[in-house]
Amino acid sequence: MPARRHRRRARDPIRAWLSALATDPATPGSAGRAARRRPRPRPRLRPRLTSLAVLAVALVLGAVVTPDAVYAASPGIPGSEVDPGTLPGVLRGAAPPPTMDGIGQVPILTTTAPATEPLAAADLQHTMIQTGGITPLAAAQSAVIEDTNVGAGVGRVSYGGNWTVCGGCMPSTPNRSFEYSLAAGDTATVQFTGTQVRIYGVKERAGGLASVQVDNGSTTNVDTYAPNSSNALLYDSGTLPNGVHTAVLTNLGQRNAASAAFAVSFDRAEIFTDPGSGSGGGSTPPTGTKTTIEDTAIGPDSNQVVYNGNWTRCGGCVPSTPNRSFRYSLTAGATTTIRWTGNRILIYGVKEQAGGLVSVSVDGRATATVDTYAPTSSNTLIYDSGQLSFGDHIAVVTNIGQRNSASAAFAVSFDRAETYTSADTGGGGGTGGGGTGGGNRSGQPWLSGANGDPLITPQDVDGFCSFRGDLCDIAQVYVARDSWASIVRPSFAETNFNGWPGKLVLTVPPFPEDHTSNLATCATGAYNSYWQQFGRTLNSTGRQNSIVRLAWEANGDWYPWAGTNASDYINCFRQVVNSIRSTTTTSPQFDWTINAHYSQNPPSHVPTDLYPGDQWVDIVSIDAYDHFPPSFTLDQFNDQAEAMGGITWLYNFARAHGKLFGVPEWGVASGSGDDGGGDNASYIQFMRDWMVARAGHGMYYESYFNNCEMENVGSNLFRPVGDHCLYQNTAAATRYAQLW
Repeated sequence: MPARRHRRRARDPIRAWLSALATDPATPGSAGRAARRRPRPRPRLRPRLTSLAVLAVALVLGAVVTPDAVYAASPGIPGSEVDPGTLPGVLRGAAPPPTMDGIGQVPILTTTAPATEPLAAADLQHTMIQTGGITPLAAAQSAVIEDTNVGAGVGRVSYGGNWTVCGGCMPSTPNRSFEYSLAAGDTATVQFTGTQVRIYGVKERAGGLASVQVDNGSTTNVDTYAPNSSNALLYDSGTLPNGVHTAVLTNLGQRNAASAAFAVSFDRAEIFTDPGSGSGGGSTPPTGTKTTIEDTAIGPDSNQVVYNGNWTRCGGCVPSTPNRSFRYSLTAGATTTIRWTGNRILIYGVKEQAGGLVSVSVDGRATATVDTYAPTSSNTLIYDSGQLSFGDHIAVVTNIGQRNSASAAFAVSFDRAETYTSADTGGGGGTGGGGTGGGNRSGQPWLSGANGDPLITPQDVDGFCSFRGDLCDIAQVYVARDSWASIVRPSFAETNFNGWPGKLVLTVPPFPEDHTSNLATCATGAYNSYWQQFGRTLNSTGRQNSIVRLAWEANGDWYPWAGTNASDYINCFRQVVNSIRSTTTTSPQFDWTINAHYSQNPPSHVPTDLYPGDQWVDIVSIDAYDHFPPSFTLDQFNDQAEAMGGITWLYNFARAHGKLFGVPEWGVASGSGDDGGGDNASYIQFMRDWMVARAGHGMYYESYFNNCEMENVGSNLFRPVGDHCLYQNTAAATRYAQLW
């Protein structure tokens, strides 16, 4: 295409869009008033064995029944205390218990009732220094929950109904104690953390039937009858996802015909943890772009860490870590919070002799609990989220103030997090650590949404996404720009979307279009107080996690912040970002957007000459429409995409600077006359294929700009034609609905 065609610009679609709203008497409420305040908007925005009587009844029943039949206990049979040792054949026998050699007993202890006092910080550092050596842990027993560890919570057993402790009874058990029940419905509930549980009890001549259920899953029935008594394995869960689980042993009040009674016993639960399963079940090696968040990257923003409670930095300690530093805590309730964007997180810490129990949750969902005790210290993976939906996530590491009895203290550590954005994003949630979906509502491998056409409301955004068959992750909205108050105070953009669950892309000018404000003055910091107010507005409206698309399309010549002076534009952008960050509790993401194809500004016509710098930009993005020139073929699309100012050219720039990439406005362009591609379904396909090829590699978000007002881009895919809707692109709409 001739260069002159690249120099042309379609009439401002946002101005036209909002002008139509301003003149529409049906425009409702604050949205309409806000729209009328926007004079010059523009381009494409987007027991008990207790009774001889009971036993006699049971023996009689046992003598007269047919073998292999199952019997139910009669409810309400009264009992009296009887020494089980005086009952022939009941809980006694000649069979020896299975060998217990090599099985360590490590009941879970808490900081509220420790078996030994936790070490002081100096002592803890000493243990870390002297243990040395990185030794990977094999799958191993991590805890034993004895019948005497009674209570609620992880590492405890709680009894429901009538259970009797049998101390010093036969058969012998590791702690010379077990509990038994004779009543239907009695339960023994064990809460544990790990990847496997084995439940031991007594099998003998009075044994009844029991069931075991883990995490409300399917039940397994167990017959505890045996002609000779033994301390035996009753149930083995097999491999479970690493995390907190609940196992329930229930007396069914049934027995087989050979049994003398309905006794069900609980001796202990042995817990096993496979470190290779991490804490989230992510067995596949991570792929994609990796970002490392070290313990020293302190702050409230993305790729940073916030510590709450007492954490101590251990610099130069053993075991060594990549940056020779990690943090540790001895206090229950101390947390480390990590914010990141991607679809997987791996968290590393220290496992060692003083290690306690730590829990990890992602996006407030179910937690995984990890035992960080080990006989030798190592810098090791303690949590793997597995695959999540691509998006913004929050991981919280918590010291839960518990340890197993082999540990010397309650130390929990954080060394670093490795986050990944991979092309294998899928549409659903991950299996790891309870993380499921991470907030990506659309199911796309990037954040996807639309502008709020025609009235910038949640209903309009959701209406567009209903047309395509899924939910929107983001809403691309605009503040009014006729005054400072309309920009920096809560406006229709924030108030209309109050409570809407997605993320906002807030498109904001650097100053009002009031003919008195300008880039040169902004560059001096004269407007900083306004932008500090804007930061407080984000706090008060709960929109700190927004994308702030600031001073967009400055490479054109249609806005008063056009980059005719690159230095003024860059310094203004930096002043605004610094001011907003100074008052927000969590900094939003700042988006620097250019308009696709030819750049009227800066004078060099190289749009990246307006780049504000890596410190002030989180997302690099482009507004791309099928016009000036259109793309009817893939070759035409690729040629324009790779040329200066094209989408591929800018994406490569973003990746070279380690930035995420966005497409806040895009669409077909029937309203651009001969300079637009019209109802071009191929353009929808080209854009989709381009995004898919970069999914998991920095492609962060996109929002379709839907509009059909007069003198606009004419990108409409789903609004019916009417007085304020002149363009309808049925072929493009069909293709879009198929692809999204």
